[in-house]
Amino acid sequence: REKRRRKQQQQVVNKNRKAGEGGVGGQSMFWDGFQWVPRADTGISNDINASRKNRRLYLGNLPYHLGVTEDSFSKQLYETMRDRGMCNDPNQNPVLHVWFARDKGANYGFCEISSQEETERALQLDGVLVLGVPVSIKRPNDAVSPLGMIGGVPVGMQMPGQGGMLALPSAQVSATSPIIRIDEILKVDEKTTQDDYTDVKEDMQEGCGAHGKLIMVAIVRPEHAKGNATVKPGDVYLQCATTDDATKIMRAMGHRKYDGRQISMTSYEESKFNTEIKPLF
Repeated sequence: REKRRRKQQQQVVNKNRKAGEGGVGGQSMFWDGFQWVPRADTGISNDINASRKNRRLYLGNLPYHLGVTEDSFSKQLYETMRDRGMCNDPNQNPVLHVWFARDKGANYGFCEISSQEETERALQLDGVLVLGVPVSIKRPNDAVSPLGMIGGVPVGMQMPGQGGMLALPSAQVSATSPIIRIDEILKVDEKTTQDDYTDVKEDMQEGCGAHGKLIMVAIVRPEHAKGNATVKPGDVYLQCATTDDATKIMRAMGHRKYDGRQISMTSYEESKFNTEIKPLF
């Protein structure tokens, strides 16, 4: 069903692209890994200050000791976003400003992105390597994210005793196993067909496989759950090559929606997967 929905969305994309070529109407779209999403109309408001709070990002664990600078970080962030198709205009740097804290012992900073939609996409780069060091990219605690929470952790937290200083959250999404369980990604009912299961499996291989190496994708069907209380129809299990691959997938895809519903990803014990889940497939 997701594939059929994506096909319909592609038709919308083509229609809007044609309309846009004429200079009137038409709304551009971008691919978020699972589905085509309309770009926000950034021309509605001329007041750039109105959205500034939601276009700021907190940067943590900056490798000052290796010589990272505001300019070099801005350039790398732009090039990474451009190469991954995250820029509204690939020929224009969406990073408007970068500021690094220079206090003794500090290793954090902030950056401002040109649009809210590009800010949302930049959040997917949390953990990006800068001079070999993983840098945290989060929302500061005074910004309101449409996503709300990631992995059950509020995005943006303050360090105790440091007033308004913004800091890296004390917890972030990290896999504890190479196995990921996705809770009921497919709502199974009497209308669910074999094609629906196949479509979901292909979507997982394509969307999640773009961020980490997958060994196996298994979707639970009613026959698997019959007399087995440990599994539920519609659940998906991803067997990743390594725990690091699982972490990358959870960070990149865990906050997205599939078929209009929020994805819920959790780590699943590998030994339990090998003894209880894998034999079913």
